[in-house]
Amino acid sequence: MLKFLFLFQKFSFKESTIYLDLVRECALAGHEVYVLAGTSEEVDDTVIHDVDGCHVAYVTLPDQFGCGKIKKGLIQLLIEPRFLHVIYQHFWKKEIDLIVCPTPPITMAGVIAKAKKHYNCTAYLMLKDIFPQNAADLKMMSESSIIFKYFKYIEKKLYSTCEFIGCMSEANVEYMKKHNPAFSDRLEVFPNTVSIKDTDTDPQPGVKSSASVESSASAASKDKVRFIIGGNLGQPQALDFILDGISALDKEGFTTAYFTIIGKGTMAQYVEDRIRDEKLSNAVYMSHLGRDEYEKMLDEQDVGILSLCSEFTIPNFPSRLLSYMQKSKPILAVTDKVTDIGKVITKDARCGYFTPSDDLPGFVYTVKKICKEKEELPVLGRRGREFLIENYDVKLSVKLLEQACSR
Repeated sequence: MLKFLFLFQKFSFKESTIYLDLVRECALAGHEVYVLAGTSEEVDDTVIHDVDGCHVAYVTLPDQFGCGKIKKGLIQLLIEPRFLHVIYQHFWKKEIDLIVCPTPPITMAGVIAKAKKHYNCTAYLMLKDIFPQNAADLKMMSESSIIFKYFKYIEKKLYSTCEFIGCMSEANVEYMKKHNPAFSDRLEVFPNTVSIKDTDTDPQPGVKSSASVESSASAASKDKVRFIIGGNLGQPQALDFILDGISALDKEGFTTAYFTIIGKGTMAQYVEDRIRDEKLSNAVYMSHLGRDEYEKMLDEQDVGILSLCSEFTIPNFPSRLLSYMQKSKPILAVTDKVTDIGKVITKDARCGYFTPSDDLPGFVYTVKKICKEKEELPVLGRRGREFLIENYDVKLSVKLLEQACSR
């Protein structure tokens, strides 16, 4: 039995995420699991919660959702002292074999370094976000600015603190080797993974959970091909480009494709306003659905869209891919050309389509092609689920963490 200490900026047993699946699977594998996590809820940090075989302590942090850059920066500075305080309080006398932490944030470096020295253990970094370069790509900060250089220093400190750096895909590994060659020997592929659901227990197509879901679904008749984008609606998701494409199809009078956009975020109001102001007949926006309602809505869709801003120079790999594969939905990747997620979808899994997120005619053409090939969509969806089972089962992640403790 190994003893894992997970550090999360945000985590909850109420929300289904790749991290929840991971900690649960570690506990199911017989390991001792400790979790220290930030939350925007008011919690008593003197209390340890025993949930699903895990020992969990929470730290209240200000809510970062939708807040400005300065506030987010200040919140990051709060993490180290607050996390260390709770580690001293609850976990300091424990034995730990492996500290596991994802990015974001990169500001956990100090916490990891002090805890690792105390426990005389190994640290595993799950690299889910390459910051601050992603912020520079989105023009949120200049690469010549002092703040960018400061965060680059923190980034290097974090990499040097962790013996293992798990990257989401091969493209991530190659990017890190090129831009951070000093850490090449610490890199390995550690993909996003999920607990594989039994399809017999999944919600069945056509089942509607509420009037809001039913009214949205009825807006698109069964002869249409229904596309869905769900999750955080922010600048990285290239929603301006997606809406340009939807608008172009609407102006052409192409009525076969119908788009549902669901979520919250900094671009949510923009999405709602454009659909309303342009009177787009081929799209609907929904601000929020509960998890169960979203799952049932997803059952009724034909194609899941993954979208990323064309300006990215880092190879992102959205975990939304797993949700679509879990539900046997074919995928349309509308992304930059740096990420290899399009290759995974079109070449490796053969479960969907790719078009660059700076090629509007290409997007329009691909949507029409999907609609023309509607009969092939179930086949693509099944291939995606088979690929998920073989490559993205959370048990594979647990095995990698176990191996890190023995190397």
